[in-house]
Amino acid sequence: MSLIKSLLYALKEAKYNPITIIHSILYGATVTYLRVLKKLVKLNPKSFRNHICETYHGKVVRLDDAARFITINKNIELRNLDQILPYRYAKDIIFKNPQNIVLYECPCRAQKSDPCKPTDVCLVVGEPFADLTRMVQPFRSRRITPEEALRILKEEDQRGHVHTAWFKTAMLNRFYAICNCCKCCCLGMKFMFEYNMKTVLPSGYRAIIGEDCIGCGECAKYCQFDAIEIISILDNGKEKKRGKVIPERCFGCGICESKCKKENISLILDAEKGIPLNIETLAQSTQKVI
Repeated sequence: MSLIKSLLYALKEAKYNPITIIHSILYGATVTYLRVLKKLVKLNPKSFRNHICETYHGKVVRLDDAARFITINKNIELRNLDQILPYRYAKDIIFKNPQNIVLYECPCRAQKSDPCKPTDVCLVVGEPFADLTRMVQPFRSRRITPEEALRILKEEDQRGHVHTAWFKTAMLNRFYAICNCCKCCCLGMKFMFEYNMKTVLPSGYRAIIGEDCIGCGECAKYCQFDAIEIISILDNGKEKKRGKVIPERCFGCGICESKCKKENISLILDAEKGIPLNIETLAQSTQKVI
């Protein structure tokens, strides 16, 4: 898509609603948007916080599932994914030219005075969002190849940062980006921890730790959800350290699995954690290609 085509497409999809268009531009063009949003969430009542969740939310995805978003090479239309995204709005995945990817400075990190590094870790996938991101943020974004995007995902995984797929009403009620962030910077995670807002959903998986755990603590150190603790147990009369998953806190991000040098941690499907956002499986089940 050219920029003009992307603009016309976005206008049409937004039904030429000026409020939606202005909202989209403000969200994409300035980190002030998130600074204001953070203050509003702090000051406003539960009804406002619920509205934020319904219109702006993310779902944790494992590294493999995140990689599928940036390596898919065909246009796909998946609408009203209610079972995966139980929100009132913003639950579509519509890929147009998904090989067009823009690396964007994470607005959550950019609005902080002391963010975690690197800051350019958000991957805007497909059109019209790739074109529009370059238009409103020419100095904070750049086009990259799917191969480079995959490398960034792997590097962020090694840093212990969580992969999330983000959806927003102002972004045409659909998926627009894969972010790779942490609990100290990500506003979605902060809203969840501080105000019990359902801004981020689990991946559909839960971590389990095998019997050969040596209790080194790497998994607990890197867990962004504080879902692993190191406990002492008796093994043949001897005290032994080992990791223990706290199921209700686990979001199935897979960082602990990546960090376990003994390869003693794995992820299992957990119905209580929702349905995984596996773009390949969804595309095959619907067979709707555009």
